[in-house]
Amino acid sequence: MWIGAHPDDEAIAAPLLARWCRDGRARCAFLVATRGERGPCLLPAGCLPDLATVRSAEAAASAELFGADLILLSLPDGGGDEPPSWAPRTSRGDDFAATLAAFIRAEAPEIVLTFDPRHGTTCHPDHRAIGDLTLEAVSLLSAPPAVYLLETRVEIDTEAVAFHFAPAAPGTIRFDANAPLAATAGPAWSAIESDMERHPSQFDAAWRAAVAHVPESDRAVFLAPAATILRHPVSGCP
Repeated sequence: MWIGAHPDDEAIAAPLLARWCRDGRARCAFLVATRGERGPCLLPAGCLPDLATVRSAEAAASAELFGADLILLSLPDGGGDEPPSWAPRTSRGDDFAATLAAFIRAEAPEIVLTFDPRHGTTCHPDHRAIGDLTLEAVSLLSAPPAVYLLETRVEIDTEAVAFHFAPAAPGTIRFDANAPLAATAGPAWSAIESDMERHPSQFDAAWRAAVAHVPESDRAVFLAPAATILRHPVSGCP
């Protein structure tokens, strides 16, 4: 079960999700907390009737790509400037933790994958909040699943449109995304581009090209069991 904040967040973990959900034929579910209504719109004709509607359809297309069930909620997109209104340790956050626990209980996954709340991969406040809330929700369950945190750090050069991928800490599990997928016969890394194609409002040709230009040595997804990695320091946010 992937738990993210925005409809395109799974792109960062796409190589691993493709291996689990497509090649491994695992029963997968994506839970997305917001509809990303405060994101940009890169569609030349605009995002009509509104960005939330467009991105909701994109979320469905992405889930179909991975053969995953989609649970799309409607919490407000925080926009990235400050923690969202549903962040942990607020009255709304407490309510949502219980709601999230109910969804996890209903899906009964063996593994939950979400963001590390200390860095959220890109330091986006919504990413950090959903990671924190997922940990809180799992703590409410009598039979909790194993929780893994995404320990890939992504630096984005928006002017040059370039990515740099690196582990957040030593000792994380490294999934080599150069490995081929049986479903496509291509490298697992290409799942990021395929997923980006399902989110055209957020990723145009320049963004997809940037992913294609990442050196093979950096093409990896990093993760770690929450119970282990949370005991150790990782590179945090400013």
